[in-house]
Amino acid sequence: MKIKKLQGLIAAAHTGFNPDGSVNTAIIKDQAEMLIKQKVTGVYISGTTGEGICCSIAERKAVFDEWVKHAKGKLYLIAHIGALALPDVQELGAYVQKIGMDATSIVPPNFFKPGSIDALITYLNEALKTSQKLPFYYYHTGMSGVTFDMEKFLLAADGKIKNLAGIKFNYPDLYMYQRCLRCLGGKYDITWGIDEWFAGAIAHGAQSAIGSTYNYAAGIYYKAWDCIKKGDIKGADKQMKRVCDIVDILVQYGGVAGGKVMCKMWGLDLGDVRVPNKPISDEGKADIMKRIKKIGVK
Repeated sequence: MKIKKLQGLIAAAHTGFNPDGSVNTAIIKDQAEMLIKQKVTGVYISGTTGEGICCSIAERKAVFDEWVKHAKGKLYLIAHIGALALPDVQELGAYVQKIGMDATSIVPPNFFKPGSIDALITYLNEALKTSQKLPFYYYHTGMSGVTFDMEKFLLAADGKIKNLAGIKFNYPDLYMYQRCLRCLGGKYDITWGIDEWFAGAIAHGAQSAIGSTYNYAAGIYYKAWDCIKKGDIKGADKQMKRVCDIVDILVQYGGVAGGKVMCKMWGLDLGDVRVPNKPISDEGKADIMKRIKKIGVK
């Protein structure tokens, strides 16, 4: 498989919920239009930000359907198909391949965890049996508790995972990240995944990034990126200060819940989060909107 390396910002999309707690698929059309307007190049669907593991298989399929309907050919569509049960992963993989998604991604099981890199490769090959025609991005995050060295993973997986395209690198280790970028002559696509460390990753050679705050603040990151290209460190630092101000709010209120509120800056009401995530009070939502308007995201 020839690896096409991603470029630009890819938004980790939220999943909208109705007041009764059901998935709001009707809003996906507006989400897609919002991202296109911000010049985002792709969307990562049903991942951490999208509360994918809090949704049923039927709900996730319905979400995938709507993104294909409204964004296929306009945004690069990456479907997170990870789940605790292997048959669920395989079912989702077969489905997204059938409906024409552009790539898949999997975060490994976080209860019964693979105990070695070889065990992880064995698991991924089983999980990917039904979606081998699509490029695959392994989702590396400390939240999973599976924290193998990713350069060693790439070396071991090379030639063994046939559709491996790269890594969604959500891990606070720029040393490891650089090694992955250079591994095997830069063969694999290593896309950055921690928003507040964006400038460091770009400075080290990142060509793409996947993140939740690109849903509503992509312009800030593109400005920072442009400053880095020009060697304007002060300008990049100014934009990253805005990023950190946004992340401060997310840390206070919860990244997924707070991000949904921030999307209201673009006229999107994505509802509350699904338990066990904690919804934000009306007072908290008002505070977030006041602060995000002061930061400015448009």
